[in-house]
Amino acid sequence: MGRIHPILCILLITFSFTAQAEWESMPTAKKQPEISSEAQRIAEDVSALPDPLFMSDNDRSKVDELLSATLYQIDHGTTQFDQSLSKYRRMEGKAVWFETQEYYLSLHSFSESKQQLLKLANSNIFHKLTGFGPYGVTQFKSELHLTQLNAQYLIFFQYQSFKAFLIDLTISPVPVIVMLVKLFLVYLGLSWWLRNSSDIIKQFRKAKLETTTPPSLLIRFIWYISKANRPIAWLIAITVSLDILATLQSLQHVKFLGIFTWWVLGGSIAVKFILEFAYRNSRSTTKEMTAIRLSSIRYYVWSAIGAGVILQMTKTTIGEGTIYHWVSSLLSLWFLLITVVVLRKWKPYVFSETNQNMDHPVWAQWAINKKDSFGLSTISVFIMTFWLISRNLKQFVIAILSQYAFFSQALAYLFRIEVAKQGDNGGQNTNLVQLKGDDIFNYILPGKEDSKLIGYASDEIKQLSKYILSDSPAMCVISGERGIGTTTLLKQILYRVNNAQPIYLNCPNAGYNELMSELAEQLGLDKESSDIQILAYLRKSETSYLIAVDNAQRLVKPMVGGLVGLMKFTNLMRRSKKNHRIMMAIEKSSWRFVDRARGERLLFDLVTFMPRWTESQISELLDSRLNHDIENPVSFDDLNLPKQWDQDDISEEERARQGFYRILWHYSDGNPTVALRFFRLSLRQDQKTGKVVVRLFQAPESEELEKMPKPMLAILRSIVQLEVSTPEELSECTQLTIPEVIGTLRYFESRNYIEWSGDKAKISDHWYRYITNALHRQHLLVK
Repeated sequence: MGRIHPILCILLITFSFTAQAEWESMPTAKKQPEISSEAQRIAEDVSALPDPLFMSDNDRSKVDELLSATLYQIDHGTTQFDQSLSKYRRMEGKAVWFETQEYYLSLHSFSESKQQLLKLANSNIFHKLTGFGPYGVTQFKSELHLTQLNAQYLIFFQYQSFKAFLIDLTISPVPVIVMLVKLFLVYLGLSWWLRNSSDIIKQFRKAKLETTTPPSLLIRFIWYISKANRPIAWLIAITVSLDILATLQSLQHVKFLGIFTWWVLGGSIAVKFILEFAYRNSRSTTKEMTAIRLSSIRYYVWSAIGAGVILQMTKTTIGEGTIYHWVSSLLSLWFLLITVVVLRKWKPYVFSETNQNMDHPVWAQWAINKKDSFGLSTISVFIMTFWLISRNLKQFVIAILSQYAFFSQALAYLFRIEVAKQGDNGGQNTNLVQLKGDDIFNYILPGKEDSKLIGYASDEIKQLSKYILSDSPAMCVISGERGIGTTTLLKQILYRVNNAQPIYLNCPNAGYNELMSELAEQLGLDKESSDIQILAYLRKSETSYLIAVDNAQRLVKPMVGGLVGLMKFTNLMRRSKKNHRIMMAIEKSSWRFVDRARGERLLFDLVTFMPRWTESQISELLDSRLNHDIENPVSFDDLNLPKQWDQDDISEEERARQGFYRILWHYSDGNPTVALRFFRLSLRQDQKTGKVVVRLFQAPESEELEKMPKPMLAILRSIVQLEVSTPEELSECTQLTIPEVIGTLRYFESRNYIEWSGDKAKISDHWYRYITNALHRQHLLVK
């Protein structure tokens, strides 16, 4: 037999196992061939070497000596192996074949030792032996020649294995019959799945996906994978079939076809999923950009699949020697060429007018200037692409982190620090004066029944609806900070009810008696009706009522016996014994007092707390209140605000608007009423032009609050909890004398901390947030 072409060698050698497995598969041999003593010695010395991190200078010298000895033994053994194969082709004797097998096993052992020593050798020696220099070329020729000889040997080996298989078949055909039965069962399973997979997937979709509850991540993943069920079924069937065929001694080589199966068929499945995912996430882009994106993915994915097949087969058949590293280098060059082609495709988009008009770093601006230069255009495209990818990645990470309140609060805090450093709240225009009075509401509209409804507290509404909108009696509490939006939420639920008569009650400041009078009037009874009459009417009524009591904290006083009004109302509602439902909105500061005073003895079906508004919700609310129909609407021009990380692709005016909204959201701590108030306090009008602009508001600051004595802070806390209160009520709540309370109130009034409504005091809107923050820091109030 003549020499075999080098390309054919690679194909033939793929249908082999290692030498150990091959020889062990020959039961007719009386004596097992063994590797040479020199190969055994080198293998033992290599296995005794320590890890590269723990090598000493002596160990490194030992590596060089072993590598030199191994290369010499491979050259010497290859010559003997070649002579033995030539002798076997002429004589075909058992003794010659035995000798040939020993040479093959010894060379295989030397090759494995060489691979391990190359990994342990220093970088200079490694690059000499695996590079494209004289030493590398010599090693390449040596490995290629050895590969040709191995291919010749394996042809002889497969021929003898097949003859042994035919002999075994004549003795006992049972193993072959068992193999055929297994293959037939695999075929039946594959055929059944191909016929019934569509119906099974439809039933899975109806049972798991088309339900009221959202499917889990595992169910959605299974559904996504099921779209490629047929290729996956073929992949599994082929893999199992190859494993079954490999159980026969003469067909062990077919197992190597699994490498092609998994890389090619599995790779095509992966390409399908990747392209579908990319297409679904490209709907917001143009058709041309989507086409470029999909073609770029095809280039890289199919190249990766081809490279994987080549490297896997090279490693399995030849090992990680010089040929393997040459192939790796050529594949790296291929990917470099693919990258150049892809960059040329993306060049029109990368240097589009939109991207060029953005704020760029210096090195990105250099790429724009050199985009048409010969020899530098590809480099400039790469630099610009890198900048766009890093920019989009930064925005993506910030968008993900911005979903968490702590990150947004940190951004807003840093933003306020940057703004404070500028120090000029009024800008450079000295003609600006602050708008006051009713003129403010011409530019920032007050809330009305038909105002735009912001999507807020959807989860809380769903929880309440399970109790309030059912046919069963229920009593629920909604607790939140003043101005957070509880009134709007109550009215939303009242508008939705269709199985009860809705009644809205705004609890009077006077408390329980006035509330019952309003309830009686709403029920159609006399305003002076007693509790017994109201109870009797509710028991006999054929109509179910949904009663919403807003500002129910006015039934609570933070003192001994301060829950009398609330307890009387709840007991009366419980005794009605009909399908009446009750909602009560209680401010969080008052609810904490109720919760601590009564604990588990005061039972409600549900107590839900209103969440703080997010930055996007505050921004949407403020935008909805801007009046765009007047002659000179509010302008954000010349508002001197620093640029933030997540504001790269918007106009200067929009950047100023969002930055100002972020300041309002951060200062208000998610309270829309506070944000609207300070938005209105930020309006300035140019006396010459009449233009209304926005300038940063002056937030109230006072160190006196932080250093204030505890009795004075207790009075402030009582005013917050009572909403409006007389000096007598404050005296009862704080156990202070009337003169002490009056003196403290005068002190608060002189600093505008409080306002008077008749003879009752309340916290001023301007100082509300600062006072609640101060009380919260002093652990006197829960916001």
